[in-house]
Amino acid sequence: MKRIIILFLLVISNSTFAQGYNDFASEIFFGRLPSAKTEAMGRILTLNFDPYFISHSNPANLVTTNGAAVFYAHSSPFYGYNDATYSYIGVSYNNPKIGAFAFNYLNFNSGSTVFIPALGVPFTNPFKEKRYLYTLTYAYKIIDWFSFGINANLFVDDFGTDKTFSDTFFELGLSRDFILIQDSEIKDELTTGTQLKNIFNQSFSAIDEAQSDPFPVIFRIGISNLFEYTDKDFYRSSYLFGFTLGIEYQDLLNADFRTAYKIGGELSLLDIIFLRGGFYHETRGECGNCRGKVEDVTYGFGVKLDFNKHFTTGFPLIILFDFVNLEQPSHLSDFSNWDNFTTLNLIANYSID
Repeated sequence: MKRIIILFLLVISNSTFAQGYNDFASEIFFGRLPSAKTEAMGRILTLNFDPYFISHSNPANLVTTNGAAVFYAHSSPFYGYNDATYSYIGVSYNNPKIGAFAFNYLNFNSGSTVFIPALGVPFTNPFKEKRYLYTLTYAYKIIDWFSFGINANLFVDDFGTDKTFSDTFFELGLSRDFILIQDSEIKDELTTGTQLKNIFNQSFSAIDEAQSDPFPVIFRIGISNLFEYTDKDFYRSSYLFGFTLGIEYQDLLNADFRTAYKIGGELSLLDIIFLRGGFYHETRGECGNCRGKVEDVTYGFGVKLDFNKHFTTGFPLIILFDFVNLEQPSHLSDFSNWDNFTTLNLIANYSID
């Protein structure tokens, strides 16, 4: 256990010397999130808001799932790529004795239509940009200590010329829950989490190492509080209402931009309906017409159907649906009229004893 903590501290200190991230593949690392829930809650990734799409969030969160799950996400468009799509699919399985395992697949397709504000009209791009991310995850909870997770990622770039190039990078996450109050009516839980993406400062190279593009080295740390109130005389199936509030700090260790501060919350009713909101502020890099910062208010909702609780006993299936439709915050100082984007998730989780 001490070795894991020492390793995490070492890779953080080592990453502070990494330099040179130039916004390569920013639509993968900083673009659409696969989880509509985390998009709605201020884009917070380290805390246990998203335990399924952990190609982008803290891999340690996978230990909070139960049994086997299948999940899918779709998002579109992406700024000037009017018909761009993000498609995600994944599977996971958690066995408390041996740990949790997951596979996530991301497919980004830029589409053939591109809109450039300076021209004012869309045009057809003969080269569709396609990028893929394959993620294998292992996570384990050390009882009375903490949970840790490891992501092994394969990044693939398709230049549209029947040639693909790939490179790998790894990430590490830690989380810890603290039960403050637990009785028949009130549950109050504090969660802390931290994540380091690209722990070995790896780069992507399509030609040679001299012309490689570094992957971002992203450090995030956050804390949240969950409060649930139960009244069995009024509603016996679950808690009556719950509220979650979290904050997160993000730092890009191999560049001097994309530092971010985030806050997000969720009101849950009867463990069925979830109303979410948040805010984030992120610094941007310098360019001729770039804004020095990007900030936005986020919001969305979710629905949870627990068949075992609400329909029939002996069938422990949970269906989750999450949705956001938000304005795309502009990174440009002279244009802000981007179309809204929509992200939706569908998750099926079957508990296995």
